[in-house]
Amino acid sequence: MLFVEVIAKNLLRRKLRTLLTIGGLAAAVATSTALLSSAWSFAASSAAYYSSRGVDVVVVRAGVAERITSSLSASLADRLRELPEVGAAEGSLTEMVSLGERALIGIPMHGVDPQGLTMKQLDVVRGRALTATDRRTVLLGSALADGLKKQPGETLEIERTTFQIAGVFQTGDAIESNTVLAPLADVQELMGRPGQVSEFQIRAASGGGDHVDIAQLCRDIEALRDSSGRSFGFKALPTQQFVNTDTETRLTSAMAWGTSVVAIGLSLVAMLNTMLMSVLERTKEFGVLRAVGWSRGRVIRMILGESLAIGLFASLVGMLGAGLFVRALGTWSYTRNFVHPSLSAQAILLGIVLTLFAGLAGSFYPAYRGATCAPLSALHFE
Repeated sequence: MLFVEVIAKNLLRRKLRTLLTIGGLAAAVATSTALLSSAWSFAASSAAYYSSRGVDVVVVRAGVAERITSSLSASLADRLRELPEVGAAEGSLTEMVSLGERALIGIPMHGVDPQGLTMKQLDVVRGRALTATDRRTVLLGSALADGLKKQPGETLEIERTTFQIAGVFQTGDAIESNTVLAPLADVQELMGRPGQVSEFQIRAASGGGDHVDIAQLCRDIEALRDSSGRSFGFKALPTQQFVNTDTETRLTSAMAWGTSVVAIGLSLVAMLNTMLMSVLERTKEFGVLRAVGWSRGRVIRMILGESLAIGLFASLVGMLGAGLFVRALGTWSYTRNFVHPSLSAQAILLGIVLTLFAGLAGSFYPAYRGATCAPLSALHFE
């Protein structure tokens, strides 16, 4: 009989216990993979939002904990454009709004310059883009428009104010496609923040990093002063650093990792309990194997092989469960603005590694116990 067949028969002799262990590990890996994938996708979506527009530096007010609450005078864009390293500067105001339709809340609404960087890079697939003369007019991301079943020319209620839908834009990012774009003046009026923006998006001169030292540009921006010598209170960060240090991104990642550690820890304990019970029940069997010539190493490999097989099946089931879970969250109206409806390859790989680690780590002690019992004592074990 092949060694692999021995492992398979041992697992099949206790079908219910094997299935329950696989189910527990699969639930843990599904939770970990889905949460980590969502956290990383959220950060990747933010980075893609800026990189697709050629933004090199993001400027917010220094000292704010939540960058969405950053408040800067929109007129300061002119001071930023005076820097020779700055090729373009655009103010943007981002707010989380509620839509009258289906009681949707927490929808990102970006107020932008209709003639700025964002509009120039936008792919409007239905209707038209925003113009400088538009008022109370919006563009909808394709996923949001499809979910609301809205078309250009129709109206949409945002924060109890009626807006005309000018067009629908297409983007490769699932989270950005669930956002609303409007003229900056409209968002300022809607949210009671006249003349304010939450951030400035900077495109470096000559295409960015090839000719401009981005770190030096950030220092130059932060060093700007008004006519009285007072600092404007700018905090300038390269795009990727801005995304990575964002409070929401860090909080989402920390929660995902915390939940994953707990889930994998519980899985390790469950595997330890399962394999230890299996070893105790098969003590006589191990005694016979040792008596007929099996080495301790061979017994250990058999037990670890059983754990590895359980881990592999659990990882496959867990990946399927995680995929279904994030797909459901990515299409649900209350969560699709924050969850990408597909798993990242990095999260899948990490989930498999964590599952196999939990399976093997939880079986080391049972394997050692089963392999070190004396054959004679094992045969008389009750």
